[in-house]
Amino acid sequence: MTTTAHRPAPTVVQALVHVLGAAAMFGAAYLVGAVALTTTTGQWLDELAFQQAKGAFPDLSVRAQQLLDLVPWAVGTASALCLAVLAVRSRRLVPVVTGAAVVVLSNLTVQLLKRVLLEKPDLGVQETAVNSFPSGHTAAAAAAVAVVLLAAPARSRPVVALLGAGATTATGVATLLNGWHRPSDVVAALLVVAGWAALGGLVLRATGPVERPVPGGGLTAVAAVLGVGALLAGLLPLWAALQELGSGYAAAAGCAAILGVSLLVAAALSAMQNPRPHRPRP
Repeated sequence: MTTTAHRPAPTVVQALVHVLGAAAMFGAAYLVGAVALTTTTGQWLDELAFQQAKGAFPDLSVRAQQLLDLVPWAVGTASALCLAVLAVRSRRLVPVVTGAAVVVLSNLTVQLLKRVLLEKPDLGVQETAVNSFPSGHTAAAAAAVAVVLLAAPARSRPVVALLGAGATTATGVATLLNGWHRPSDVVAALLVVAGWAALGGLVLRATGPVERPVPGGGLTAVAAVLGVGALLAGLLPLWAALQELGSGYAAAAGCAAILGVSLLVAAALSAMQNPRPHRPRP
């Protein structure tokens, strides 16, 4: 009879990586909100990007808008199917339960922040000071992607991370183009989900079977480098928007921020879940 080797309890360093990673994600979301909600410049840039994105495709058909509306739902449905397949193949319910907890806590946090805890001050910049921060649509799709990343086999995680970053970017940009949310709403939602996913990853590290380290760190590094590159590339249109040099710059900077944060979050979660070789005590 064969038995499944289970991981030993996470080391202090491994646990700290997950906890501090989650704290960093939540802290970054707080900083985004502090700038975007409570400063005149932040509100102005957010609103400018919002209006430019809505007006980027004035001839967009109703059918095309409906297809954009379906992007978050398509991402969530595809992720749910992938998670079900992974659960059946591994014959383990822990990833499913942990994933469900990440999804529920992420969306609950976003809704509490948006509807109860946060208020957007009227600084005379935006036509309406109704708070839409963070984005619920983005959080739902990002949480669905995150749980697939956590549950995926070690050899597949770097690829899933890159594909997931593409899916969350598409969702965030779709909400921007359809006039649902501003860039800060999307970025904050991604960071909130990443924080809960980091803690969910700690649960799976403590309860999952031993995994062999596999090649793939290169893809994770590529995602991180591309993420940093996207954020740096967004500085130029951001500067142009601040200088009021023309139209479209704020929206371009917002899309670059969404892409950059999606890639960095995916790389961070993939790196946190990277299996360590198990060395039995002598």
